[in-house]
Amino acid sequence: MDIVSLKSESSDNVSSEFVVVPSSETSGLEIGLKISANGEKLLKHLQDVMDQNDVVTENSTDYEDSEVANIIANDSSEDEDCILFNGVFYLGCSSVNAPRSELEALRTISILRSQQHPISGSPTQSHKSEVEQSHQQIEVALSVSSKADGTVRLLDPDSSEVITSFKLYTILFCVRGADDSVDRDCFAFTESHQSSGIFQCHVFRCDVPEAVRKVLYSFELAFQSIPTSSPENPAQSAGLQLLKRSQIHDAETSATSIVSPSEMLNPKLQLDVDESVYGFMLSLEIKEDDGKGGYATVPWDKNSSCFKFRRNLEKKVIVTVTQTSNVELTIERCFGLLLTPGRNVKQSDMHLLDMDRSSTDADVTSNGGHSVTGTWDPSHHHFALLNTETQKGTRVFLSVAVDFVVQEILEPVRFLVETKARVFSQNEKFWYFGKKILHENFYLKLREIKSNKISKKMYELENIQSESSRSRWSSHQVSQTEHALSSSSPQDEEDDDDTDEPLLSGSGEVSKECSEQVLSDWGDVLCRWRANLAKRPAGIRSLIRSGTGIPDPLRGEVWQLLADCHDNGDMLENYRILITKDSPQENIIQRDIHRTFPAHDYFKDAGGLGQDSLYRISKAYSVYDQEVGYCQGLSFLAAALLLHMPEEQAFCVLIKIMFQYKMRNLFKNGFEDLHLKFYQLERLIEDLMPNLQDHFKQLGIESHMFSSQWFLTLFTAKFPLNMVFQVIDVFLSEGEFVVFRVALALLECCRRELLALDFEGVLKYFRVQLPKKYRNEEQIRQLIQCAVGIKVGNKKLLKLEKDYQAVKEKLALEEDPLIRIERENKHLMDQNMRLELENDDLAQEIVTARITLETQLEKTMRHADTLQRDLQVAVEELRNSRQKALELSDENNRLLVETQQVKEKCRREMERQDEEIVAKTNIIADYKTICSQLSQRIESLQTLHKEEIESMRKSQPKSPNGHQQIVAKGSDHTSTEETEKFQKQIRDLELQLAQTKLNLVQSECKVQDLEHQHAAAVKELQANKNTWLQKTLTSFTARKTDPASSNVLPNTSFNASQAPIINTNVTSYSK
Repeated sequence: MDIVSLKSESSDNVSSEFVVVPSSETSGLEIGLKISANGEKLLKHLQDVMDQNDVVTENSTDYEDSEVANIIANDSSEDEDCILFNGVFYLGCSSVNAPRSELEALRTISILRSQQHPISGSPTQSHKSEVEQSHQQIEVALSVSSKADGTVRLLDPDSSEVITSFKLYTILFCVRGADDSVDRDCFAFTESHQSSGIFQCHVFRCDVPEAVRKVLYSFELAFQSIPTSSPENPAQSAGLQLLKRSQIHDAETSATSIVSPSEMLNPKLQLDVDESVYGFMLSLEIKEDDGKGGYATVPWDKNSSCFKFRRNLEKKVIVTVTQTSNVELTIERCFGLLLTPGRNVKQSDMHLLDMDRSSTDADVTSNGGHSVTGTWDPSHHHFALLNTETQKGTRVFLSVAVDFVVQEILEPVRFLVETKARVFSQNEKFWYFGKKILHENFYLKLREIKSNKISKKMYELENIQSESSRSRWSSHQVSQTEHALSSSSPQDEEDDDDTDEPLLSGSGEVSKECSEQVLSDWGDVLCRWRANLAKRPAGIRSLIRSGTGIPDPLRGEVWQLLADCHDNGDMLENYRILITKDSPQENIIQRDIHRTFPAHDYFKDAGGLGQDSLYRISKAYSVYDQEVGYCQGLSFLAAALLLHMPEEQAFCVLIKIMFQYKMRNLFKNGFEDLHLKFYQLERLIEDLMPNLQDHFKQLGIESHMFSSQWFLTLFTAKFPLNMVFQVIDVFLSEGEFVVFRVALALLECCRRELLALDFEGVLKYFRVQLPKKYRNEEQIRQLIQCAVGIKVGNKKLLKLEKDYQAVKEKLALEEDPLIRIERENKHLMDQNMRLELENDDLAQEIVTARITLETQLEKTMRHADTLQRDLQVAVEELRNSRQKALELSDENNRLLVETQQVKEKCRREMERQDEEIVAKTNIIADYKTICSQLSQRIESLQTLHKEEIESMRKSQPKSPNGHQQIVAKGSDHTSTEETEKFQKQIRDLELQLAQTKLNLVQSECKVQDLEHQHAAAVKELQANKNTWLQKTLTSFTARKTDPASSNVLPNTSFNASQAPIINTNVTSYSK
C-alpha cells in the first residue's frame, strides 16, 4: 500500500517533508493514493466525482445521494474552496506512538471498524468525547480543502455546523483499508498536536467503498496544490513550508497528481478533470545474462535509485505500457525500441535495439498492458559508456524510448524514460539488493479531429508529458535553489569518497620540439614584426591557431609582442619601486603562493626562486591596482607568465591582460561582471547545445558551479600546462571572447559524457576527468580547433548583456516590497550580529591587550631602572676615561718632543758615521791604488831583472866551470837580497791593506748595531715612556768610552795566511 506520509526521524518529532513512500514488500496491499497504479480502471469513478460542475448537496440514503460532490463550502469561520463528502461516518480515534506506521494504522482501523454500531440523530460537539467510550459511529460531512494551507472539517450533515477541524499541515499520514478485507470502506489519517507532541489516528467509514479512493485523492490534490499568496499567521506559514518542501521531494517518487503545472500555480485550484488527457503507465525491466542460459533481473539500488549493471553481459530490455485513465485506446503494434546513454538526447543519438519478436503486435499482458522486449548488445560502440565501469560515487544516465502505433491517434506515440545506472565489473557479485521494475506515468493530451469520412473518433497528439517532468517543472518553479532531481542521496554521499584525485595545477609536460618548417615560418614573422613593432604581421593568427600554438621557446617574446609590451621602460622602473612598498594583503598573498602550481618544480619549494618572484609580482599588482587589489586566482595567471619571461616583463604583460583585456572588471563591484559572464554563457549553451542546457537545468547545475575558475584564472588553475599555454596564445591574439569559445568547446567535446552523468557525476567530471582529458596533445588540438570555429561576437554578447539587465530590472520590479524589506532586514540583522561579534572580539582583544601592555610596561620600567643604573656607571667610567685620555695626551706630547730630540741626535750620529765611512772609503781607495802601483812596479822590476840576467848571461864569455860558478854565486847573492827587500815591502803593504779592510768591516758592523739599537730604542720608548731614552743615552755614553768604538784602527795581529798573495812571481823569482 502506498502511503502519503511525513518524514520523521523518530516517532516523537515531526519532520518537514512529505513523501510518497512504497509499502513494505511483505504487504500485499495495493496503492491508496497513487491512483494510476491501482491496476483497475478508475476512469468511471473519477468522472463521477470530478466532472460535475454543479454543487451536489443531496442527503439521499442511496448511492447517488452519497456520491462525492465538488462544491464551495462557505464556512462561517473561513471562506475557501473545498470538496464535500457526504455519507461518511466517524468511527473514533486512538493515540499512536508511531505516526508513520502503516501496520499500526491498519490495526486501529480494524479494531474500531469491528466495534462500531450506527447511531441516529445529529451529533453534537460532545460526541467527540463519547466516541472513544461508546464505540459508536457518528455520521458527518467531510470537507477537504483544495489548498495546501487549508483545513479539513467535520460538519454536521443537517445543520452544516463545524464539529471539529484539522489543519492540513498537521496531517502526517493517510491510509485506507485493504481491498480484500472488510475494512475496504474505511480510511484514516494521523494528526499531530505539535504543541503537545501527541499523535492521534482518526478513522472514518464511507457508505460506498469506492468513495474511499476519492477521499484520499482529494487529500492528494490538496497536498500538491501550492498557493501563491503568503499565509497570514505563522502557524499556517510553517505548514505551508512543510507542504512546499514535500512537493519538491515528491518530484521523483509521487505519481498521484493529475494537476497540470499551470494549475498548480493558480490561486484557485481547477477541480475539473481534463477529458483530453489520457494516462499511461510504463514499466521498465532490464535483465542480464546469468551465464546459465537464462536472464536475471538486474539489481536495483534503493538508496541511490539506479540500476546496477555488469559490463560485457548481454541484456534484455523489457518495456510494458498500460493505459490507466480515460477512454481506452487500442495499441496496434510497437515498431521501435531504442536505447542510448545520457538524457535529453537528440533523436539521432538514439540506437534501435533488436526486438525479440518479429510480429508487429506487441505482447498483451494479463492486466491489459502491451510488452516489448529488445536485446542489448554491450559490445556495440554506441553503448561503450554503459559498458565502462563507473567510478565510485558516480552514476550514468540512460534513456529508453519505445514507439507505439495507436489506432485512434494519427501519428506514432513515443514514450521516453530516463533513469540512472552504475556499471560494475563482470565478476561483481551483489549479495543484498532489491529487484524492482521502474514505473513512469505519462499523460497524453489529445485533440479530437472531426471528419465526416471516418465514423470512429480520431485524435491528434498535442503533447506528451511524464510525471517526472511535471514534478521537475513544479519543483523548479517553487524554488530555484533546491535541486529537486539531484541525484545525490545519502548513499551517494557515502560512496563518493573522491578516490580519483583531481589534477594538480601546474602539471603537464610542455613539448619544446617543433619542426624546422614551423620555426622557419615563425622566424619570418618575427623578423617582419621586429622591423615594425606598431603593426602585427599578416598570418600571425593562423600560425597561432594551427599546430600546437606558439613554439615554447618563442612564447615569452611573442606574448610580450601580442600584449604590446615591447616598449615598457617606465613600467619596468615602476615595478622596481612597487616591490619595495608594503601591501595590506601580504598575508593573503603569502597564504596563496604555495597553492599556486604545486606540481611544477619552479614553484613547489617554499622560499624558492619561483615563489619569491610570484610573491613580488602579486604584491606589486595589489599596490598598483588598489581598486581591485589582490584576488585569489590572480597568482595562477602570473605563474604561467613567469614560466616564460623574467618577473619584470611578466608584470608588464599581467598589467596589459588585466586592463587592456578587461579581466580586472571581473573582480570589481562584487563580481557583477562575472555574474554577467555566467548569464551569457548559459544563454550561449542554450543556443548551441539546448539538450545539454536542459540536462543542467534538470539537475540543478548552474554555470557558476563549473566555469568560475575558467573566467577568473583563464583556465590556468586546473588544466595541464600544455593546454593552458595554447589557450593564452589564442587569448592574447584574439581577445576576451576566446574565454567563451574555449568554454563552449569544452562543453561540446564532452557533451555525450555530461548527458550521461547525474548531479554529483557532472561536478566530479568537471573537477577530475575533464582536466585529465587534455593531457593529450591531440585532444588539445581538437579543442582549439573547435573553439576557434565557434562564432561568439561582440554583437551577440552585447545583446545578451541587455537581456541580463532587463531580467535584473524585471526581477527588481516584481519583487515583493515586504520580501525585499525582510531580506534587507535580515541582511542588516546579520551585519549587526557580525558587528556585535566583532565588537565582543575587539573588546576581548582590548582587555587582553591592556593586560599585556601593563605586563610589558612593568617589565619595561624594571628594564629602564636597570638601564639608568648602567647609564650612571657608564657616565662615571666615561669621565674617568676622559681624564685618563687627557693625561695620556700630555704624556704623548712629551714623548713626541723626546722622540724628536732622539731623532735629531740619531741623525747627527748617523751623519758623523757617514763622514767616517767616507773617510775610510777614501783610505781604502788610496790603499788599493798604492797596491796596484806596487804590483805594477814589482812586475816592471821583475821584467827588468829578467832582462838584465838574460843580457848578462848572453854577454858573459865562456870560462872554466869554476869561474862561472863564482860569478853565478855573486849574482845570486845580489839578487837574493833585493828579492827579500821587495818581499818585505810587499808584506808590509799587504798588512796595511788587511788592517784597513778589517777596520772597514768593523765600522759597518757598528753602523748596523746603531741602526738596530735605534729601532729598539724607538720601540722601547713607546712602551716604557722615557726609560728607553736613558738607556739610549747610556748606551751612547758607554760606546764613547769603549775603545772598540774608537776611530783609531787597533794594532791587531795579522794572520799572514789570510793576506792575499799579490804576485806569485816574487816567490818564483826568489827560487
